[in-house]
Amino acid sequence: MSQIEVAQIIEQIKQEITVDASGQGKASMKATARLAGVSDKAIGKALESANLEPSKLAVMLMEQGFDAANLKEWKTNGIPDIAIAIILDYYGYEAGRYCTKQAKLICRAFKTIGVRAWMQDIMGWTKPTTQPPQQPPAPALPPVEQRLHILVQAMKTLAELTGGRLNPYMEQQVKDYAANLLAEHNRKLLTPSKERWLGVVNFAENQLGKKVPLSGSHYRGHLGTWVRTFYPQLGHRQEDRLVNGTQQSVYVYACHDPVVAAGLTKAIEEFFAHPEPAAALKQAGAFSKKAVVTA
Repeated sequence: MSQIEVAQIIEQIKQEITVDASGQGKASMKATARLAGVSDKAIGKALESANLEPSKLAVMLMEQGFDAANLKEWKTNGIPDIAIAIILDYYGYEAGRYCTKQAKLICRAFKTIGVRAWMQDIMGWTKPTTQPPQQPPAPALPPVEQRLHILVQAMKTLAELTGGRLNPYMEQQVKDYAANLLAEHNRKLLTPSKERWLGVVNFAENQLGKKVPLSGSHYRGHLGTWVRTFYPQLGHRQEDRLVNGTQQSVYVYACHDPVVAAGLTKAIEEFFAHPEPAAALKQAGAFSKKAVVTA
């Protein structure tokens, strides 16, 4: 049999070949028999034998993972490409006196690319392009106005539940949070600035990780007095800020300035290292002047 005759056979059975979306091919039993150069009845008889006394071909198919039910369905549903390759190999080399030159020739032709690739080629199948998985959008906070509205509604509900008797510390936290939200909103409306003005307590806790107590020998009032007494060169700017629920005058420092930040750091470290900072301040005459709150 010539290559031309093989090409003619392939063209004749093309309508009885299908390739699914995943690329797996299938051909009718008649088309498979035409490829192998045998009758479709011979193949049908081999497939039916799987339930009783399996033929050599049926055994070869079942050794590759197919079962008797699979073989019976192929008569009506078509034969998968992997099974077609086994059938062609059987009639090309394993069928004894039933071997055909055509099956052997087509086996050789398919050996380089395989039956599945051949089916894909003649049916014009191409592998679908896979779309990259979409990344979920990064979570984002609601707008400041929305967060303020939610906070106000939550506080109204909390006041109703408690009869207006809120824990003072919780009330201060909520007020501070609201003030921060308003400040964030205002910053977005203004031209961006690199300036950063902080009270000494805020600088100690947020920048240096210190815990400044509300009472005791190293409490926050003494810390502010320490900086103003021993490091007056760091600045004298004051602002009205919310402190413990009331607006008070607070010393703030230009923490965006490396010199000021370094000076504050040194002053804070010295304050906490001193065993009796109140005594040192008294000796320096710090308490003879009206105190100003430091936040």
